[in-house]
Amino acid sequence: MADHYRQQKDSKPKPAYRITSSLTSYYLLIMFSFFPIFLSNQYANARHDKYYLFLGLSLVFSVTAIALYLTDRSDDSRFGEKKKFFPPMSATDIAFLCFFGFACISTILSPYAAECLNADEARNNGLILLLCYTLVYFIITRMYVYKDYVIAVYLIFSGIVALLTVLNFFYIDPLAIFEGYGEDVIRDFGSTIGNKNTIAAYISLFLPVSMMTLVLSDSRTMRIIGGVTLVFASMGALSANSSSVILGLSVAIPAMGIFSARKYDTMRRYFLGLTILFASMKLLRLFSLIMGEHSKGFEFIQNFFIFSSFSTIAAFICGVFWLMMLLGGKKLEPHYPRRTLTVLFTVITVAVPLAAIGGVLYYTLIDTSTDLGSFDKLLRFDDRWGTHRGFMWIRSVEEYGEMNVIQKLFGAGPDMAVKVLENHFAELSARFGDSYTDTVHNEYLNYLITQGALGLLSYLTILGSVSVRAIRRAKENPLPLVLISAVLCYAVQAAVNLYTPIVTPIFFLFIAMSEGMNRKVSLTS
Repeated sequence: MADHYRQQKDSKPKPAYRITSSLTSYYLLIMFSFFPIFLSNQYANARHDKYYLFLGLSLVFSVTAIALYLTDRSDDSRFGEKKKFFPPMSATDIAFLCFFGFACISTILSPYAAECLNADEARNNGLILLLCYTLVYFIITRMYVYKDYVIAVYLIFSGIVALLTVLNFFYIDPLAIFEGYGEDVIRDFGSTIGNKNTIAAYISLFLPVSMMTLVLSDSRTMRIIGGVTLVFASMGALSANSSSVILGLSVAIPAMGIFSARKYDTMRRYFLGLTILFASMKLLRLFSLIMGEHSKGFEFIQNFFIFSSFSTIAAFICGVFWLMMLLGGKKLEPHYPRRTLTVLFTVITVAVPLAAIGGVLYYTLIDTSTDLGSFDKLLRFDDRWGTHRGFMWIRSVEEYGEMNVIQKLFGAGPDMAVKVLENHFAELSARFGDSYTDTVHNEYLNYLITQGALGLLSYLTILGSVSVRAIRRAKENPLPLVLISAVLCYAVQAAVNLYTPIVTPIFFLFIAMSEGMNRKVSLTS
């Protein structure tokens, strides 16, 4: 990967690869392989299984890494990494410290302080989990050195997760995970990840990494792995049967076009990736036709991509562009319109969310009578919006408005949305049949009411600063863009989804790895 970065390896010092770097790679290998597939008792303990596994692995890793760091007397100044007990802090580092610091204050001030630590009544996104995120972030950013095999392992095992998602969607259960469960659970759960929303969140990380590995890697082996796993990622994204991953990809795919437009070869591979992406949807249609009615049934958006002619036309057009660029490379490359394509994909990336928001505003505030059919719950915002997510969003904003100033700043306590919303459970049950919810089903609103405006602001700063740093340093090393594409996709789908210790640890690992590579570039520049 990163042609320009590797071409300079003789003129610039390489990042030091010490024993702590090896330890970091081993930790990531376990998190990317064993963590996603681990279940102790089918779905019964899925969240607790992965939560306690992550805590155990992260605490052992953190203690070991810190001990090795403190006992290491070397001073490799030739690597640009002169050892300091307090190394330089980036904007992302400061934002992460603030994120954890405000969570600590939120816990102390919360009337549910003891419950905030483990948040077992909710989704276990309590202060202990946030502490592990912080420890792991700072260790990885200081000690991580990129290795192809780490990403390869992530792609391969995530491909297994996606394949299981597809098989489980058609009631094929090779791991006997469904045994003993009723139809309601079987319809909503799949793979080794959990329910459909959690699977969608996981694949929103996986698919962009597959795509951008195919696009940006200068290793043929890695490109093959990226292309093959993209097939499973595409089919898994639709088989997850959740609109959140579609929402994330609608912004992430054109954003990946911006990252790919920098060079002729990466743009060519981008069109190849799109061809594989859309063609895989038709492969899922073939599989669906073979299985007949023996499936959980696709939602209308997934049904559109699989059974309409859209994906066929899209695959054909992208395939033609890829073939033209492949065959006409020497003639076309001198005339490659890099700036035009960059502007075009930027406009699309911005226009898609603006169009979606505009459509919702129009049909909510202006045209309130037109029959929208299946799109009514998406384009007309009210309590019913998005499988009654609108109810939880509206009530959470109302509850936030009634908080005092201190609560507005620091929230009700990490993962304490259940406490904020409990007064509305009776209405939720009467109107929609759900007697309980422990989340707002919108990560940003959830952070707002649980960790306050300061907690949400610091979280958004983490996302923004790590992305900007990666984009700015892409000329020296485009590798972080692989992970930033996944971060962007996850961040968009999070507007209608929830954070859990099943998927969110991988998300924070990607942030740490990207920031670690950003630091290496700045140290060796």
